[in-house]
Amino acid sequence: MNRNTKLMLKTLFVFAVIIVLLTIVEYRAEGSTIRSIWDAIWYSLITLTTVGYGDKAPVTPVGRILGIMLALCSVGLLSTLVGIVLHLLRGQLLPRLRLRGCSNMKWYVFNCSGNEAQTLADELAKEEACMLVFPGEDEHGNRIDRNRVYFDGNVQELIKVRGNTDGMTLILMKEDPWQNYREGLDAAQASVESYCMADITVENKPDLLHLFGREECLGRWYWKQFPLQPDEKSVVLIGCGRSGSAVLERALLTNVYTPDRTVHYHVFEDSAGFEKLHPELVKALASGGPGEDTLVFHREEWADSIPLLKDADRIILCRDSESDNLRCMEQLAAWFGIQDKVHVRLDKEMKGVSSFGESGKILTREYVMKNALNRQAVLMHEIYNRGSDNPVPFENLSCFLQQSNIAAADHLLVKIRYLLGDESFTQITEENCRKAYEVYLKTKDEKADLYQEMEHRRWVRFHRMHNWTYCPVRNNAKRQHHLLLPYGELDPAEQKKDAYAWEMLGMLY
Repeated sequence: MNRNTKLMLKTLFVFAVIIVLLTIVEYRAEGSTIRSIWDAIWYSLITLTTVGYGDKAPVTPVGRILGIMLALCSVGLLSTLVGIVLHLLRGQLLPRLRLRGCSNMKWYVFNCSGNEAQTLADELAKEEACMLVFPGEDEHGNRIDRNRVYFDGNVQELIKVRGNTDGMTLILMKEDPWQNYREGLDAAQASVESYCMADITVENKPDLLHLFGREECLGRWYWKQFPLQPDEKSVVLIGCGRSGSAVLERALLTNVYTPDRTVHYHVFEDSAGFEKLHPELVKALASGGPGEDTLVFHREEWADSIPLLKDADRIILCRDSESDNLRCMEQLAAWFGIQDKVHVRLDKEMKGVSSFGESGKILTREYVMKNALNRQAVLMHEIYNRGSDNPVPFENLSCFLQQSNIAAADHLLVKIRYLLGDESFTQITEENCRKAYEVYLKTKDEKADLYQEMEHRRWVRFHRMHNWTYCPVRNNAKRQHHLLLPYGELDPAEQKKDAYAWEMLGMLY
């Protein structure tokens, strides 16, 4: 029972008591016009509405005192009634009517109305005509604002208003990822598609429930928009917390090239424990063997390694605190003259700063819903299935294998850049995909081993990231695989399987 209802009931109780007492006091008095409950109610209503006919009025002293109390109570009752009616109109009825009138449009329903939710909503509204539904009210206390409706109701109520679940998508962006996930499970039971901001890994999640992470979007966006150039050999990452570890993970999974092009990564301030969480990958990249990248975690402060920073081709300031990144940028520029090659993670753009990470750029349909990326991953798996004796539908794959295919799809842009010799591409398009595939067809006989080794190294990198180890006999439960070998030690038949990722370019469009 909400506060308005409780107040209404209390006011009605006091009002009823006064009506009864007034009737008892007045009905036997000489000259009284209030001789029944209905007379008392009539008197109260005429008083309440300020009409004042004068046909009913108390004549006894006690009756007049009760009349004063009744008049005062009537004012409170009227105010409460008006308030409740206005609240229902503004807070429930009008939003319902607005939504019902737009039931033929796409609805995006958010479980919070914070800045990031509003940012994503703006991006979605740019791409299609839709209704954006939030809880509560906007900063001005409004419930309806153009294509936004603020509705205090759960998913089931929204389904009743709309009439069905078709065209309704729930977007869950509260701070607690597990709360988002629980709400996503409830939505799936109601047959509502949902996108859940939760950087977690779970098996057997419903098909209607999709997961995304803000940091995951950040890492994917950064390396698409700021790809490594062929002359960039050394990358320094300062700040390996939530944001930094996502950028580092995506770098190691995506920036995989031919053996003659390797990268040295240096990481300071590993507050997320990346080194401890990925021991197999760290061990594999610690020495930087032939044709392999190097990954080094530094225990010292970055200021103790100034020669390293001066020689680096790129420095990424990726602490979770925006102010810490700006302070570090200022120190690098002021005291060491390191400026042009510094990329700074900021929540909002700042003039004169080479920044990345703004919500408006990373929280978009492309990075949150990943429709194109998922489609590419499914197609790659279908191609792989054609050469398999026991094909498995993509939706029946484990979460790990699905992510493996998504990682392969992520690498397609790197393959296109490599084939076309152009690092400026930031999107996979029909044109650049077709041109890249034409180059591949012309050169695959000559460079088959080079292409296949590049893909094999990427595949091994993904498994090492998830702490798989080599074993002559494959054991998925123990994360052991018989193909975690250097490319040259594979059987020729196994080497050729890595060509499927390149063949994907010819089927993508």
